[in-house]
Amino acid sequence: MVIILRRRKIGRPRRQNIRLVRTLFLVLIAVVLVGGTILAVYIHDSAPEISVCLDPGHGDHDPGAVSGDRQEKDDNLRVALLVRDNLEAKGIRVYMTRDDDTFLSLEERCALANKKKCTLFVALHRNSAESGSGVEVWVENTPEKVDWALAENILNGLSEAGISKARGVKSGYVHNPDGNYYVNAHTKMPSCLVELGFITSDTDNALFDEHLNDYAKEISDAIEKTLQEQVETTTA
Repeated sequence: MVIILRRRKIGRPRRQNIRLVRTLFLVLIAVVLVGGTILAVYIHDSAPEISVCLDPGHGDHDPGAVSGDRQEKDDNLRVALLVRDNLEAKGIRVYMTRDDDTFLSLEERCALANKKKCTLFVALHRNSAESGSGVEVWVENTPEKVDWALAENILNGLSEAGISKARGVKSGYVHNPDGNYYVNAHTKMPSCLVELGFITSDTDNALFDEHLNDYAKEISDAIEKTLQEQVETTTA
């Protein structure tokens, strides 16, 4: 009796196994790539937006401080619109509490900034007194470090732009250090209130008109600097 032993063919199964492994490997790569893309989009979409709320004080029937035919509400809006344009040119999202001669209550101004979850809040005003001149910036009497940094960056910039006097960064409320300006106390993000000279000072008014574009540039640059400092602190 002759026994014939057939040679076992192993090439084909091996090739099939190799193809299977390659297929699984490619599928795995595809899953990783797609998953990574989805995760990146999710992180981007869920990350808080970097934005600034600009609040030109007063408006409509509330003129603010007045000196002759000059009304504070108009000066506040003039500089705020220029700051907005500068910030948007830098790629920074800006929300305006008003961009025309409209009246909003203090509650509405804060509610807008809080609803948009803005990163910073800057109120723009002009001062008024029987005598006095210069620029000052107000923060809450229990401010975060960012409040002080924002205010100091703005005041330092304006000091280089042509102002009569830098009156400093102040906390609380004028003549009442235990109080606060409403917008500083009721916004949920770092904030400050800028008094851009005295509307009752001829010197400050002349400087305001002459250096309006410079003021807007320095304020927007200071805001950008503060935002960058926040990012660096967060990622450090």
